[in-house]
Amino acid sequence: MRELIYVPMPSDAKYRNYCSWEYAPLAQGEGKLRPTALLYFAICEEAHRDFLCRAIAEIQAAHGLFDSVYGIKRVENRWKLEIYIYDYDRTQRRRSWTHLFGRDPQVLKSSVDVRESVPYFMFSFDLDENVASNDGSVDIAHLYIGNPGSMVSSGIAYRQDASGLSLENFYFFFDAMSEQEKIVDKMTESVFWDVDHDRLGELLRDELRNCDTICLANKPQCDTVYYSGIDVRQLLFFCQWQNYPQRFIEFLMANAFQLDHLKYDVGVDYRWRNGHLEFLKSGIYGSF
Repeated sequence: MRELIYVPMPSDAKYRNYCSWEYAPLAQGEGKLRPTALLYFAICEEAHRDFLCRAIAEIQAAHGLFDSVYGIKRVENRWKLEIYIYDYDRTQRRRSWTHLFGRDPQVLKSSVDVRESVPYFMFSFDLDENVASNDGSVDIAHLYIGNPGSMVSSGIAYRQDASGLSLENFYFFFDAMSEQEKIVDKMTESVFWDVDHDRLGELLRDELRNCDTICLANKPQCDTVYYSGIDVRQLLFFCQWQNYPQRFIEFLMANAFQLDHLKYDVGVDYRWRNGHLEFLKSGIYGSF
């Protein structure tokens, strides 16, 4: 596992954020750590880590390096891994659910029958101990489509499983610097917001809002704020704020110079309840 954590960036590496949009590196990156360093360090103590490594390698073989996205989530003080595959050509896509899961099964397989006529630009799925113990079978697909008519860039997520399709989440993207008033309006216009606006700083953190974009999501049980395009120092703050494991924080601190060329994307599920801010889940995203 250590050799996977410390694989260096090649000279022709692609730099892409959690939407698979390209960005310019913050520093010279050749020879430094890849975004996967965080992924492999997070999963290195998981009991099903060997399965995860094989699954990640299979996805890379199907789509190429730096063309897929991972999300390492902290849920109830445990790591969870979600994989995101983008293709903005939609119905003309080459990276599809059917392409990934419709081949001869090696590590991953699925019985979910996704209609490729749906104009989704991204799909995602969880890689967890249940998938590992079920011989690599992925039984839930998440499909993301556009949301025309919104004044900002927006998307909608649907869940598909054996019972059919159901609506999951709405996503709205804002420029972090030029649309601050709209961000405040969106965050406070919510059934999960029941406190005064002067409490906003507990969530819309000054330490993080100096980033590229802020995405706000409406979910069935909570709202979510994503900060996209933060640097490694801001990532360290985020991990401390969200009480990430000390060994993970120490890894970031020890390797900050080896990670300073990358931009990071982070998010946290939250809701206000009886005047108290509750965090349900948080995550860090990167390309692989």
